[in-house]
Amino acid sequence: MKTENVALDVSDLPVSELDHRSLVWWGNVLMMVIETTVFALLVASYLYVRMNFGHWPPPQPNRFPPLAAEYPSIPMGLTTVIPLLISLIPMIWADRAALKLKANAVRWGLFLSILAGGVIAYLRFRELRYLPFDWDDNAYASIVWTLCGMHLMHIVVATCENIVMFAWAVVHSLDKKHARDVRVNAVYWYWVVGIWVPLFCIIYVGPRI
Repeated sequence: MKTENVALDVSDLPVSELDHRSLVWWGNVLMMVIETTVFALLVASYLYVRMNFGHWPPPQPNRFPPLAAEYPSIPMGLTTVIPLLISLIPMIWADRAALKLKANAVRWGLFLSILAGGVIAYLRFRELRYLPFDWDDNAYASIVWTLCGMHLMHIVVATCENIVMFAWAVVHSLDKKHARDVRVNAVYWYWVVGIWVPLFCIIYVGPRI
């Protein structure tokens, strides 16, 4: 029995979409799943190390005289958490404006998001400086520094992507393809902010419980 090859006409399909119907959107989601898994492994390592100590955080015996365990300062940690939460405002603004293809609002939203990202990155460096232990004091210190450092890397990467999107929006008009890119990067920033909330609780609040 002979079968006929039927050609499928897809000429009427849109070139790009601004939401979850885009393949780039789902690629970004899968990337965030991978990055979440990385943080989950680090948290599992943190909890595993905690099981090996009766007192948490563990003391620092490599200092002389030996130092008793010190808790990370919650007020110092909040200097990063609060700006992160505030940074959602301009990013949501840019996201909603990109959905409506409002180029000027997208530029302002991205510009404010870039400023927020720079401030938050600076505060994270300052936060690391004021941790009551060095990265190589013990396994606990190494994991905390790694968690903070990994999150700092994502802040820097997301801010750099915002800079690229802002530069394009300033030089060129905002088409659907690049409006989608702005929205995809906005979702990434939501993840950057959201992932730090449980990490903050684990690092700063958890040892006090």
